Amino acid sequence: MSKTTNNNGSNNKNNDSSDSDSPLHYLMWFRRDLRIHDNTALAALCERANEDNASVSAIFFLTPEQWQQHDTSLVQVDHIARTLPILAKDLKSQLNITLTVQLCPSFSDCIESLTSLCKDNDISCVMANHEYEGNEIGRDEQLCEQLAKDDIEFVRWHDQCILPPLSITTNDGDSMYKVFTPFYKKWRHTLDVSTIQMHDAPAVDCDDKIELKSSKNSAHTADDIKALSEEMLGDYQKTLQKEDSLQHIDIKAQLTAARDAYPAGESAACQRLDEFVADDINDYDVSRDVPHLHATSQLSAYLTIGTISPRLCYLQASKVQEKLHGNDGDNEDIDRWISELAWRDFYRHVLVDKPNLIRHKAYKEDTDTKVSWSYDDDDFQAWCTGKTGVPLVDAAMRCLNATGFMHNRLRMVTAMFLTKDLLIDWRLGERYFRQQLIDGDFASNNGGWQWSASTGTDSAPYFRIMNPFSQGSTHDKKAIFIKTWLPELKDIPASTLHSEDKMRKALAKGGDFANADYPAPMVEHKSARKLAIAEFKKE
Repeated sequence: MSKTTNNNGSNNKNNDSSDSDSPLHYLMWFRRDLRIHDNTALAALCERANEDNASVSAIFFLTPEQWQQHDTSLVQVDHIARTLPILAKDLKSQLNITLTVQLCPSFSDCIESLTSLCKDNDISCVMANHEYEGNEIGRDEQLCEQLAKDDIEFVRWHDQCILPPLSITTNDGDSMYKVFTPFYKKWRHTLDVSTIQMHDAPAVDCDDKIELKSSKNSAHTADDIKALSEEMLGDYQKTLQKEDSLQHIDIKAQLTAARDAYPAGESAACQRLDEFVADDINDYDVSRDVPHLHATSQLSAYLTIGTISPRLCYLQASKVQEKLHGNDGDNEDIDRWISELAWRDFYRHVLVDKPNLIRHKAYKEDTDTKVSWSYDDDDFQAWCTGKTGVPLVDAAMRCLNATGFMHNRLRMVTAMFLTKDLLIDWRLGERYFRQQLIDGDFASNNGGWQWSASTGTDSAPYFRIMNPFSQGSTHDKKAIFIKTWLPELKDIPASTLHSEDKMRKALAKGGDFANADYPAPMVEHKSARKLAIAEFKKE
């Protein structure tokens, strides 16, 4: 368990309760950790509160303007909004803590509001879990300075990763791994020889009924939190509906699909984990690449907003592996899923090591700058709307637009098509994914896009370019996924859909499916591949 603090080891001003008639008052600041169980900061704060006979309040800030600047998707904001009333009920019933949700449009507003909140409520200690993106780090550093002026302690804990950033370094101990495989080996070895700590918060003993004095744009009960969150969400939706580049999205339908697919709250997340390890994890290595099977864990949306702990995911998988194979046995399916958890850690570790990534910089800047990226808006819009003439790419994009989710294999296929076949700047695709994905987070999304664009850490070599037609043949052999999302192709044989030459002939004038309402492939893959390789090879 790792933490940082701003008080240089000194005690805060109210640690001796005998100095005041009022009890000590501590504050838990929830961010992307919307759960009770194995929440590192929450557990530490509750334990300390019981030692000091202190009361505990909790705060969460709705920051719609900041989320919009970060291209946070509507479905993710909705997921947060749906989760907050559940969290409020759980905190009250299980831990004797009242959650206040306050509307603060930007991070700068959060700094001012939280500082005032601490002063107005005699709060002497604030705890939170680390966030690793640039604006978030800047916000926390400014807040540290503000709170220190009033001798208010601000303690942050590492919680987003299974193993915290900077804990896995090369053997010389001075640098971050640039390649995933050696990182993973050391990550896995570290976990094998150590014990993961789970941090469950005890109920707060102090019975003082404290309701935070806060601004008028705040709510303290589950019903009021739901109302405030829904009002904020409605305004967020109206703002997005004005975006010209998003007019092809049926926002209401996308919200409905995401709500059906991702019930909110910690209990729903834990149930999904239990079902996955019971039913699907033993077939994961093969089934994970077949998009119509829904054989992945579907936990990424919950991990992103923190309604489930990544450590719990790892431990549950490890228990199944030990039960089936003992201490010495390995299971490729379970190992593969654990490696996906490691990838999540890896990209966060990389972000901490290379903070310039948040500023639209490539990990491999030399490679990125020599490529003459395209910014053709017509080509980009064809990709966004699923009208490229490449069935697997279009089906994947239409699925994303309709549901707010895309299968991981398809994320690679669509990203590589955009960056290699169309040579469009990866940053445009990265942003579009963030605008749509319910599970979008900067580190993983940026890492995945730079992997596909061959500009990132441990990225795909520039000459290994996925053929989207052969990818369809391999991973959607009977075209079940393609025909689900492209009903206009339902009568075309799968063998034709997986062949660029056959598709062109079938859709051409006089072809067997010339009347199908579907475009011919917008680029010829072999030619596009040669052009991309030439771009990456040039000096």
